Order: sequence, then C-alpha cells, then structure tokens
Amino acid sequence: MERQRLNFQLPDFTRVCWVSDSAKSIWEPRLAQITNAWLEIEWRSVIAGVRECCLNSLTPEDLVAKAGKFAEYGLCALPLEMCGISQYSYSSTSLPIEPGKPFVFRTVIGKPESVWQFKQAFNTGDNLLIGKLLGFPDCCREFFQQVWVEQSCVDTTWQMACNTLKSTEIAEDTRLIKVKGSPYNNILWRWMGIRLVPHLPCSFDCQHTKSFGEKLMQVGLSAGYEQEMDWLLQILNWSVEWSALHGIAEIKTSILKVSTMTDATPYKYTVQRQGKTETDEGARGLNFPYQVPRKPLFTSSSAFQRGIENPITQLAEHPDKYAASNGFSSRLVMDKAHQPIVEQAIAFLPNTSSNVIDLGCGNGALLKKIYEKNFNIIPYGIEQEASRLENVSLLLPQFVDNFWVGDIFTSEELWAQNRRYSLALLMPGRLLEVSPETAANLKKRLQQQCDRLLIYAYGDWLTRYGSLTGLAKEAGLELLNPKNIRASCGFAF
Repeated sequence: MERQRLNFQLPDFTRVCWVSDSAKSIWEPRLAQITNAWLEIEWRSVIAGVRECCLNSLTPEDLVAKAGKFAEYGLCALPLEMCGISQYSYSSTSLPIEPGKPFVFRTVIGKPESVWQFKQAFNTGDNLLIGKLLGFPDCCREFFQQVWVEQSCVDTTWQMACNTLKSTEIAEDTRLIKVKGSPYNNILWRWMGIRLVPHLPCSFDCQHTKSFGEKLMQVGLSAGYEQEMDWLLQILNWSVEWSALHGIAEIKTSILKVSTMTDATPYKYTVQRQGKTETDEGARGLNFPYQVPRKPLFTSSSAFQRGIENPITQLAEHPDKYAASNGFSSRLVMDKAHQPIVEQAIAFLPNTSSNVIDLGCGNGALLKKIYEKNFNIIPYGIEQEASRLENVSLLLPQFVDNFWVGDIFTSEELWAQNRRYSLALLMPGRLLEVSPETAANLKKRLQQQCDRLLIYAYGDWLTRYGSLTGLAKEAGLELLNPKNIRASCGFAF
C-alpha cells in the first residue's frame, strides 16, 4: 500500500533513550560487543564463500592495521569514498566530512577480481550488480532498486511490512501492520548495529534472507562469537515497534527507544513485530511492545497445590549449566552448533540398527538429537569428566549403560568384543593434545572398527587453524569433501 509522503527530508540523526540505568548498564556493553563481532563477520563471510564482497567503514588507522590481515586470506581492501563518522553503526544517508573532524573510508573487501568488478559497478551506479556481489538475494535487490532508488525512500520498513502480507490483506486506509517472520529477517534494530543480514530485506518472511542470515550466523559461531550470537538472537526475538510521522521514526523496544530520520508522512504509520522472548531488564506496561506485568502467584490455590503434588521431571542442571557441560555459553548457542553435525550424521546413517559413538560426549545432548532423528541407532559415549555425564540418565535413560567415564585414547571398553560403529564423532583438536604415537593408535582403532568418522569443531579451534580443513590437516586427517573451508563439520573417512 502506498503511503502519503511529504516533500521534505530531515537531516540524518539517531537518538537513544534507555528505559532504565540497569538496562543500559547490562545491554549497552553487549550491543557494543555484537557490533564489533558483526564487523568481523562481514569480511569473514567473504573468506567462507558466503558472498564475493563486503563493505566496511574503516578509519585510516583501521585500514592500515587490517589490510595485512585481509591479505593473509587473499583479500584486498579498496576505499570507495570518505564519509563522516556516525555515533552509531547505521545511518540512512552518508554523512558529509567536516574539516578537522575524524572520517572513515567506505571500503569494499574481497578477492581482487571481485573488488575491481565492484568498483566498476559503484562508478556506474549499478545497484543490482553491487547487491549481487554483496550476496543479497535477487528479490531483495529488486526491492531495493524499486523502493530506495526509484521511489527515493530512505527507510524501507513500511514497504517491507506491506510485502510481508498479501496485498488483499491490506486495506487502503491501513496504517498499522502486525508482522511475523524469522529473527534473521528482523532489521528493526539496525540503527543500533544489531542485525543478522547486511541488506534491506524485501519482507519480514523472505526465505532467501533467512538462509543468508543462517550462513552469516554460522560464520560468527565459527569465528568464536558464540556469546555475541546468543545475545543477538535474544534481541532479535524481542517485541519491537516501528512508527513514523512527520519525518521522524521511533523504534520502541522493552529496553530502549530510538528516534531517527525517516520518510516524511502526514499520518502516523506503525509496524509491530511480536517477539517470542523477554528480558528481565525490560520495562513493563500494558501497551505494545512492553512486557505485561506478571500476575501474582497464589500459592494457596488448589491448582498450585496440585502442581506441587505432581512435579514435572526436569533436567538436573540449569539450562545454561546444561549447555556448559558441552562447552557452550547457552542452550541456544549449543543447538545452533549441533545442527550441522546432526544433519551430516543423519544423511549418512542407515535406517537399520547401527552403533554411533561420540568420543567426548559431554552430557550426551548431541547423541540425543541424532537418536531423535533416527530411532534405529544405538548411541555410545565416553567422557573424561564424570560430572558431565550426570544427565545421561535423563536424556537417554534406555542407553545409560552405553556411556563411560574414561579417556578416549586408553579406554578398552570402547572397542570391547570387536564392537563395530557405523559412525564415530570426534573433535580433531583432541588428537593434537597427545603425542603423535597416542593419536596414531586412536586413528588406527577408528579405521579398524568404524565405517565413517565425522569430525567437527567450534570457535577458537576453527579460528586458530583457519578452517576445519586446516585443523584436520594438522591432526593428520583429511576431509573427504571440503566444499566450504569454514565448515564446522565433515567426514574424514
């Protein structure tokens, strides 16, 4: 639906108001960490093959300091223009340079041939080619061309919301749209540097944007930003409201409100995105997007007493501690990291009875996910720290006898009775923590009694060796199909 627009535009600005000092003290440093992580993810996504180029705003000092790092990975950085520095990481327009004040280079980063192609497209104003080189989906590039370029809009939120709904659902006098969609498509936090895609999506439910965001999330996890990615998904799952009137947009959340420049309209237009999670620091209120005050708990009620008499079986650990048993900062980060491993395992395993061994199984959470996808498998696990196995009896109670406390390099229980495994799971960094002879003995056992070895790694292990391929090579293994040099898992044999 077309909005009525006024023929003026305010200067670009961004103002932030926090709901409380407590919310600011907790979340402002986290927002800064996420923004710094995102700048790293942008150029690492090029290395990962997610896209051909990226754009970064670099100070002269940053450009000099980082150019060598880019060159290590075969990338080059070409400044395109000089811009003034915004207080926040996103602005709707390029800020002019002011004499005597700091500035940044708007810089394209990528392989030399891609950077040269980008420079030519930039010089000719070929926005569709620029978007293609930056990895933006075709539908979103066409949306940008139509809304930003041809309609001269500086804020695409309203058109994005209209595209999310079918045209038949939007009446001509509609000025409030409620949308749903993946958090990967939520760019209503972009003025604070919080987003999972670098472009302006064509809708809140664009599947191509969601897929793009998932790949960038994996780049972040592989680069060691598990905590930042966890916070980022938390934020993008909160309720948020965007509204616009007379050229000023307000973005309201439970912890802060942003005021910024938008397209001028004579009437107020509003977009609301309902969230799925809340934060303890969020303001409470009856109106969207604030959290509704919690009702008091009446412990004398009959319903409460029935609940006490029939407690629900829970995990022995707090969810965060449950994730920590596997080396993760939260359940969300753990599930994200496990997803590609589970997919690879399920793609290989037959639909007949087969043994699967996890060499360093933590509390068995990964094996449980594989088992829930294929009930024909028989899971086995070994873990050196006894405390991490406490929840196995709850996660996989029927297989509790298949889990042992022990060393993967010395335990004979693993190979007893010449037991054969269809699949073994191993983080190859373990092979670098022992002598070459000890590592060789384990690899020999694996080749003798396992049909296939699936190796995986997270965070610092991938960063330290550049990729899973690099880590595997250092450990004396070789990936069978190393299509993606930043992949977090793959088959070694």
